[in-house]
Amino acid sequence: FFFQAEDGIRDSSVTGVQTCALPICKGAANLVELTLPDGSNCIGKTVDEIELPDNSSLAAIVRDGRVFTPKSHDNFAAGDELLFVASQAAEAKLKACFIQS
Repeated sequence: FFFQAEDGIRDSSVTGVQTCALPICKGAANLVELTLPDGSNCIGKTVDEIELPDNSSLAAIVRDGRVFTPKSHDNFAAGDELLFVASQAAEAKLKACFIQS
């Protein structure tokens, strides 16, 4: 199954940052996509250095058109598209962690 961003819920309340949520698992979780902005505090940090909120998991990083499974030693870079599986409650915390600078 492929998902198009248009099928999900877009939130572009932060200028230049695209987020999208697609309900999965009968609404118990969302597939959440965040694009890491230039000023994010997470840039240069490793996956292991970022404490994710409860009920969330980083599923993939898309960089330069390449999809890869995040490893603990991978660094975050501006423009990375981050794909998470997360509860609705965890979604706001993910945005606060990755988008705010």
